[in-house]
Amino acid sequence: MKCMILIFTILLVSSFEINAQRRPAGVKREVTLEGGFNCRDLGGYETTGGQRLAMGKLYRSADLSRLTDNDMTELKRRKIYTVLDFRSEQEVANAPDRLLPGTVYLNIPSGNTGDSASFTQNKASGFEMMIAFYSDISGLKERFRPFFKQLVTQPDTGALLLHCAIGKDRTGIAAALLLYALDVPMETIMADYTATNFFLKDHNEAIAEQLVKKYGIEQATAAQMTEAHPAYLHATFEAINRKYGSVESFFNTELGVNEMVKMMLRRKYLL
Repeated sequence: MKCMILIFTILLVSSFEINAQRRPAGVKREVTLEGGFNCRDLGGYETTGGQRLAMGKLYRSADLSRLTDNDMTELKRRKIYTVLDFRSEQEVANAPDRLLPGTVYLNIPSGNTGDSASFTQNKASGFEMMIAFYSDISGLKERFRPFFKQLVTQPDTGALLLHCAIGKDRTGIAAALLLYALDVPMETIMADYTATNFFLKDHNEAIAEQLVKKYGIEQATAAQMTEAHPAYLHATFEAINRKYGSVESFFNTELGVNEMVKMMLRRKYLL
């Protein structure tokens, strides 16, 4: 099994360059926040049918607990009045988001939140820990059924932002499923996921240090855990295909996202 993972990793690295120093190609999606990071617009991506995601409707980010007054002005300018928070209840209690008045806020944690000490036990490396994390799809239904319901009912007058603690893992899976439902090619989905390596490059050292202190793991292990490696996200899609036969079956069975719902999403978020 480890041999298969290694072979697949080599193939992925040859297809998707992981470069934390290079700004992702395409439109400028970054949202600069004084008290936040890894915040960016999900708009601009092209679908397999030649449409594009509208800018200014969907955002992804790390947590919003340290936003400044200037940041609040930026959220208001972008009309971000819906926030979906995938963090655990304890994470939220420790660092509640700072939001605009009147914001619709949904905290929808479930399943493998990555906030358990058992997460680091009996795994040989940070890479294997993350493969295990992304392969655990037991909580996806509880987390992402409300997510897609909100996407469908989201008012056109405001934007929606989804986030977790650092905007990489839970948010990365959510963004990937959303882009998949909107017919964005898998190569683009992976590119959006690995773009986190660029947006986190100034924060990864501090994040890794927190993991070392919290779990008593090696620095090299922590560094692998902070990376947005394409093999990690691929593990989620592999687990879905293995259990449900296809991603489409998973959407229908667990998320209630059938072709009619997908059509509604495309009409709402595509140009």
